[in-house]
Amino acid sequence: MRQKEFLHPGKGALKSGKTFSVLAVLLYGAFLEFPHPAFSQNVSQNESANPHEQAETKPLLRVFPSYRKEECDWAIRPDICVGCLKIGRRYAQKIHFYPSGLYREHGCYSEEEGFFLLETSK
Repeated sequence: MRQKEFLHPGKGALKSGKTFSVLAVLLYGAFLEFPHPAFSQNVSQNESANPHEQAETKPLLRVFPSYRKEECDWAIRPDICVGCLKIGRRYAQKIHFYPSGLYREHGCYSEEEGFFLLETSK
């Protein structure tokens, strides 16, 4: 004789609720549009901000603690990060805040030279 399996009244609903939640999040993510172009890392400054537009605040300088090639894996522009390491500098970003959105410059930083853009070939 086969035994009947009984579900606890709340456990079945809980399991199907979790499944539904995960499915809903995955479907929602699949239909999301790409982020606003102001957050794009490959847009030039002339395209991302009006040239006559004034920055709302002073630019923010972010200097990252990258001293080994493996530490560049998380960087937005790992190619620039590795290039900075090759010349003995640290990867940095200068972030400009405009009314139309933000613009990031990726470059290198040293105490002596400050922030500077690294020449890259594309």
